[in-house]
Amino acid sequence: MDKTTSPQNKSLSIRISSDGLSFCVYSPSETPQYVYRTVKPRPVISLAANLKEALLNEPLLKSTYQRVNVLVTTPSFTTIPAVEFDREQSSDLFHFLFPSEENSHVSYNVLRRSGIAIVFGLDRNIRKLLLDDYPRARFYASASTLVEFFSDKSVGAGHKQMYVYLHDKEMTVYCFHEGRMLFVNTYQVNSVNDCQYYIMNVWEQFGYDQLDDSIEIVSDNDQSQLLADKIQNFIKKVHLIDRSEDFRETITHGSKVIPYDLQTLLVCGY
Repeated sequence: MDKTTSPQNKSLSIRISSDGLSFCVYSPSETPQYVYRTVKPRPVISLAANLKEALLNEPLLKSTYQRVNVLVTTPSFTTIPAVEFDREQSSDLFHFLFPSEENSHVSYNVLRRSGIAIVFGLDRNIRKLLLDDYPRARFYASASTLVEFFSDKSVGAGHKQMYVYLHDKEMTVYCFHEGRMLFVNTYQVNSVNDCQYYIMNVWEQFGYDQLDDSIEIVSDNDQSQLLADKIQNFIKKVHLIDRSEDFRETITHGSKVIPYDLQTLLVCGY
């Protein structure tokens, strides 16, 4: 593919999820500074085929970029204490935990501040397509960006906190106590009732207090308030995450269109 324009400090962030492809171009010397696009997949072909079409037909994906980050939003990930992480064994561990992911290339992010490694998979065909066009692309799990982000938010709270992120057709739950991650997992959900069921199970499993501990909810759809209303029947401190507060004075300030994990990737400087 021809890359026809100068990088000019531009960066490209690509989000891969079960619901399709989206990407954001950040150009600090241009107005507007960022452009966001989504590509809804055609269900009759694979996600890799949809990506190939986007790479061929989307003008913004034909430019040259100084930095390319790929955000993989997937439930197929696991966490390992950083001190016990062995990259040579990461592929065997992943395929043992997710035997159906035979065609996945295994990657990992080591989160030094949080003291964990996140091992995750991405379809080999999708990864090859991306590396063919962007050989220096760096790959991150959605959970990796948000673990670090929520860890910082939880410091100084004085109590346990749970963060819930509704995205695509999934819900990811993050549990912290004073910056230390206790738990993270993604659940396939079909309704708000499913979300409530998993949240209350995790809440009980980790001994959260219904009066003192808190839960914060953010969503890429319109389900946040409905879920919060249901949870408030059982938990006193329930809050909706304010994106405008989280991303104040950033390039994406005020945007409710860009997925929350992609916004986090953009502002965290990965």
